[in-house]
Amino acid sequence: MEYGWWIWGLSLPTFLATYVYSFFLASKVAYESQADCRPKFIFTPKDVPYCSDIYPIDVFLISLKTYPLSYLCIASGMFFVLYPLYQLYKRLFSKRLLLK
Repeated sequence: MEYGWWIWGLSLPTFLATYVYSFFLASKVAYESQADCRPKFIFTPKDVPYCSDIYPIDVFLISLKTYPLSYLCIASGMFFVLYPLYQLYKRLFSKRLLLK
């Protein structure tokens, strides 16, 4: 078995563990006081009545700033999705070259 497939198999548990750690914990912004959460808003309008009305993109950006494991989550998730596509492309491309 190739090392790439071993890494691919480990990327799903890594993705799930870091996702739970970084993005679910970053949603605690919704429970902060309005004085604490409003300066963190980037795309969410400042006049929202509750901090729980924060846009998902702001939760994502706050988690990238606050929890560095978010980058590992993104990298492992991308590897989990893109590696099989790369292998499929490589296999189809090599067959196409053999037919010519």
